[in-house]
Amino acid sequence: MAKDSKIQHTSFDNEMKQFVSFVKKRNEISNAKIQASWDNVEKLVSTEFSAKSKKRQYRILFTGLSVAASVAILFFISFPLFNSTEDLSIVTELEKEVTSIDSLNQIKLVFSDNHHVELENEAIVHYDKEGSATVNNPSSMAVEALIKEKSLLNHIIVPKGKRMHITLSDGTKMYVNAASHVIYPSVFDDDKREIAVEGEIYLEVAHNPKVPFIVNTKGLSVKVLGTVFNVSAYKENDISIVLVNGSVEVKSSAKGKILLSPSQMVSLKDGIMKKEEVDVTKYICWKDNVMLLDNDPVSEVVNKISRYYGIPIGYDKNIENRGLSGKLDLSDSIDDVLDVIKVSASLNIQKSEDGGFYFLE
Repeated sequence: MAKDSKIQHTSFDNEMKQFVSFVKKRNEISNAKIQASWDNVEKLVSTEFSAKSKKRQYRILFTGLSVAASVAILFFISFPLFNSTEDLSIVTELEKEVTSIDSLNQIKLVFSDNHHVELENEAIVHYDKEGSATVNNPSSMAVEALIKEKSLLNHIIVPKGKRMHITLSDGTKMYVNAASHVIYPSVFDDDKREIAVEGEIYLEVAHNPKVPFIVNTKGLSVKVLGTVFNVSAYKENDISIVLVNGSVEVKSSAKGKILLSPSQMVSLKDGIMKKEEVDVTKYICWKDNVMLLDNDPVSEVVNKISRYYGIPIGYDKNIENRGLSGKLDLSDSIDDVLDVIKVSASLNIQKSEDGGFYFLE
C-alpha cells in the first residue's frame, strides 16, 4: 500500500510539474497540449485513488505540492483556454477595460494580443470558416486582410454615433448599434457558438440544429438554433430580447427560463423577468435608421438620439416624462430630427455655438 501511495504521489507530482511547465511556456505550447496535461492531472485526482484513502491522499498530495498547485491555479484562472461557461464565463470579458467606449471616435476591432484595427462608420467585417477576416470600410471602399486568430476571442467596440455589420465564421449576420461592445471567437467551437454583448445587436443566426448559438449579457442568456432577434443590454438601461422569427430560450441565473415565440419580448427590469406581445418593428427599425415612437418619454428618446448621433443632448427635468409619438428618420441630420420633436411636442431647443451640445426645454 505504501509503495502504491508513493507511485501515485510521484505520478501526480510529475503531471502537475509538467502542467506548470507547459503553462509557463504557453506561448510556445499549443492550447490542446496544455489542456491534455491538465486533463491528466484531473484524471489522477479523480480516478486513481480509492474512496477510502482519497481524503488522506488529497491531504498528502496537496500539502506536498502546495507551491506547484498554487502556481498552476494562478495560471489556470487567468489563462484564456479555460474560459468556459462552467469556470470563467465569456461575460467576465466584458468587465475588462479593453477600451472605454466614451474615449473612441472610431470603431475598434481588438484581437487577443491587443493588436487592433480602427474602422469607419458602417464598416462591414466578414469572417470565413477558417477565421480569417476582411474589412470593407465604406468611406474608402478599401478591403484589408486581417490577422487570422483561430478560436481566440475578438472584441468589437462601437462608440456613440457609429454602427457596423459583422458576418461571423458560421455565417451568422450581426448588426451592432452605437455604444456597444461585443465579444466573439474568430472560429466557434464544435459544440457551441457563444458570444457576449453589452449594448445592442440585431442577429440573423445561421441555422445549425447540432450547435446551439448562445448570446450572453450581464443579466440574461439567450439560446437559439437559428432565428432572428434583437438584444438590448446597455449599462444604463434594462435588458430586453425581442424575437422576430424562430424560437429562443431566455435564461436568468435567478429567475429560470422563458421560451419566446415570434413577436414576443422578454425584459429584465429591477430583477423581474416579464414576457409580452410587441410590435417587433419598433424594436428593430434602428438598423434601418428609423425610430418609431409610441408615447415614449422624452428622456428615453433623447438618450437614444444622443447615442445614435454621438452628440450630448440635455433636457429640462419638467419635460422628461412627456410622451412622444411618431416616426423619426435617423438618416436626417440631428438638427432635422430635433426639429420634428420640437414641433410635435411644443418644445424649445437651445444649441451651442459649435453644434456640440443641445438642450430641450
